[in-house]
Amino acid sequence: MGTVDFASVSKTFDGKTVVQALAEVDLHIAEGEFVALLGPSGCGKSTLLNILAGFERQTSGSVQFDGRAIAKPGPDRGVVFQEASLLPWLTVWDNVVFGPKVQGVARSIYEPKALEILKIVGLEGFKQALPVQLSGGMRQRVGIARVLVMEPRALLMDEPFGALDAQTRLSMQELLLGVWQKLKTTVLFVTHDIDEAILLSDRVCVMSARPGRISRDIPITLPRPRSINDLTNPAFIQFKAAIMAEMRGAHGAH
Repeated sequence: MGTVDFASVSKTFDGKTVVQALAEVDLHIAEGEFVALLGPSGCGKSTLLNILAGFERQTSGSVQFDGRAIAKPGPDRGVVFQEASLLPWLTVWDNVVFGPKVQGVARSIYEPKALEILKIVGLEGFKQALPVQLSGGMRQRVGIARVLVMEPRALLMDEPFGALDAQTRLSMQELLLGVWQKLKTTVLFVTHDIDEAILLSDRVCVMSARPGRISRDIPITLPRPRSINDLTNPAFIQFKAAIMAEMRGAHGAH
């Protein structure tokens, strides 16, 4: 579904200094696959996600979605950021249906979808609540629901649980596992958290320090469905040890 062929990105700071953010990134994501991008701060994880979203352009190489070059954002790729960025004056319901309403989708089409998505994320009882009345985790659920109601082919998630406390983060990870198990949407998930990457994904792509590149692509063969109970599984711990060793090597080599 998504393909990044030896793409590189250079950025200019202070009008003079050119910094290479990504170097020869080679990444292929199949339809329905859940892939995690893991690496140190500043390695270009979010830059790569933004290129796939169409927010930024690569300076070399090619980036494609379903065989077509990505030139701009599109409804086939939904983006979930670290902050939910809800419209504070709108209710949960109005935030969720805002996208299809703006696009002119008939109410008879978007309303049943929105109701189903709110049920999936456990917010069917909070339709009339305002964002200020919700916890951080609940606001992020609304943010995810707002993207899912648009039925994107791929979900691009940039550390969506990074600002949450540990207990809420675990709850959101289990929620996302359930949502993905039901919908099987293609997901690219950026994270700093090794446990999170292993628990959620089919593959963990470890990135090197800047300029970022995929230093290792590790298939996660733990059986599904998964839960947070898998965090103490011996096989899980083996994956964690292998990824930690790879990250130390990738960081030290640069």
